[in-house]
Amino acid sequence: MKITSSFKGKSVHTINESGRISIPAKFRDVLKTKYNEDSLVLVNLGKYLAAYPVKEWEKVESKFEENPPKNKQAAKLMRKLFSTAEDCSLDRLGRILIPPHLRNGVGLNGECVIVGMMNKIEIWPKDVWESEVEDTDMSTLMEEINDIYPEITL
Repeated sequence: MKITSSFKGKSVHTINESGRISIPAKFRDVLKTKYNEDSLVLVNLGKYLAAYPVKEWEKVESKFEENPPKNKQAAKLMRKLFSTAEDCSLDRLGRILIPPHLRNGVGLNGECVIVGMMNKIEIWPKDVWESEVEDTDMSTLMEEINDIYPEITL
């Protein structure tokens, strides 16, 4: 099997009562082979958590360092983003422990959808994923995307 160089695909996993969730094997393979890491930085992005390999998170931090907040809203965003960020290491079973403030912040409990998004992983509450993404008509999205990204053809 060829190892992919980016996170892609989705799978449904259950978060246990203590907040542990298994990261899919194919995502662990990318983390190990592309990034040579077994840690992620988790951050609350509103309706879901984003899990960045440390090297990718460092790029986000660099962008903020190079572009300090220019107004109060940008400063609030920066505070909110960085105050929720947590380092998480995979255990020997390929699971991460999601801290309570992150779980509660997006309503993670029970079934979750773990989605590969090229350079990061998203962790969604299953019901939110279904209403926000699964229930969206693909042809409508494609029309909207063509206006935004005319250089991308699918």
